[in-house]
Amino acid sequence: MTQTLSPPQALYRIGAVSKLSGVPVPTLRIWQTRYQAFSPATSQGQHRLYNDRDLRKAAFLKALTQQGHGIRLIAGLDNAQLQQLLQTSADMGRVASPHLHIDDTALGPRPSAWGVVGHGLANRLQSIGFQTHRLGDPLAIEQVWADLDEAQNRLMNGPVDVWMVSVNSLNDQAAEKILAISQQLRARLTVVLYGFGQKNALARLNSASFLVHRNTLDDAALADIVQSARPPLASPVQAWGEHSRPIPPRKFSDAVLQRVVNIPSQVLCECPRHVAELIGQLGRFEDYSRDCLNQSPKDKALHTQLNTMAASARALFEEALQMVADHEGISLQETP
Repeated sequence: MTQTLSPPQALYRIGAVSKLSGVPVPTLRIWQTRYQAFSPATSQGQHRLYNDRDLRKAAFLKALTQQGHGIRLIAGLDNAQLQQLLQTSADMGRVASPHLHIDDTALGPRPSAWGVVGHGLANRLQSIGFQTHRLGDPLAIEQVWADLDEAQNRLMNGPVDVWMVSVNSLNDQAAEKILAISQQLRARLTVVLYGFGQKNALARLNSASFLVHRNTLDDAALADIVQSARPPLASPVQAWGEHSRPIPPRKFSDAVLQRVVNIPSQVLCECPRHVAELIGQLGRFEDYSRDCLNQSPKDKALHTQLNTMAASARALFEEALQMVADHEGISLQETP
């Protein structure tokens, strides 16, 4: 809803709100039109103008959405409520013991942070038309660059989850810049949309496990590309442990697992058999995902992640089997 501007006030145009709050203009428009987060006034020239309260609210909303709050749930709150929500989050951070790990997934998934090269692409990703083809909250676009040169000269602070690049011509020079900037941004996933591309440049980006697509004017097709752009949950070492502990090789052979599975259930509970079966299944999937990794270079990042997760789970269940075996007096030696 808009209101007619009456007495002169200290008001801002949307570009100024974006610059001062750090929220991209397309995101501000979505928050206003789709979620009614703001009620801007209109000038005689029909420009939407925002006041200090709107500016503070934009900053609050940015901070809270970065913490994982859904814009749909908080857009209607006033500034006092938003500030209280931020204060509660800060208090939780202060009282959390160094030995107490708070699982962020229990508070809801954190939205992926996006960086976008191409103002046209960024505006399109946050447009009403595009949102009709995609479920969920608007993309959390943290920074937009006009082109690769600007991205190279003005990198954003901190890593991004998804870096999406739009280029008209994809040649060797452009591919080299994309690879270098992606590494500097520590992007977990890079998506490249191109108009015309040279074969060598395309092959180089594909070999780096980037998602490379011909640019499309179809919003539904673009929404499909965006939906497929899901960054890995963690790096291979993080999937096993936060201290970069390597994943150990298999601890028990198939013969040992088979012997545990065949122990008469009348003597012991079913736990040893079930744990041994799980280890065997995880080990087989670990090998299967490794084969997929070798056969599908384009999906290298996905299969690397699957292989790492399977190996991590297998190692954890091996520890569980050792614990159960010690408790029940079961030998896990090759020759009992």
